[in-house]
Amino acid sequence: MNAKEQWIDDAMASLDNAEQASLSEAVREKIIRRALFITQKEHLRSTTLVWKLAAIILLLISLNLFTMIHLRNSAAGEANPVNSLAVEYFLYIGTYNF
Repeated sequence: MNAKEQWIDDAMASLDNAEQASLSEAVREKIIRRALFITQKEHLRSTTLVWKLAAIILLLISLNLFTMIHLRNSAAGEANPVNSLAVEYFLYIGTYNF
């Protein structure tokens, strides 16, 4: 065995009796609290996002329903220029040959 291999073997042998360093309980608790706080914060953020999206969707649906009811009531008694434009548009599309 040459000197280099002997040196490597000595270095490897010196690690045989080595023990892993241990954390103090205070540091361990701090790490656990921080990890739990981050997961709770992410859960709160995702819950808030879901509620915001639900509120936006509900607002859009209610606005759409209000608009449909308003246009249906206004179109019943009078000629609405928006409705006449829509009718002409859809009549044009219906006569177009693909």
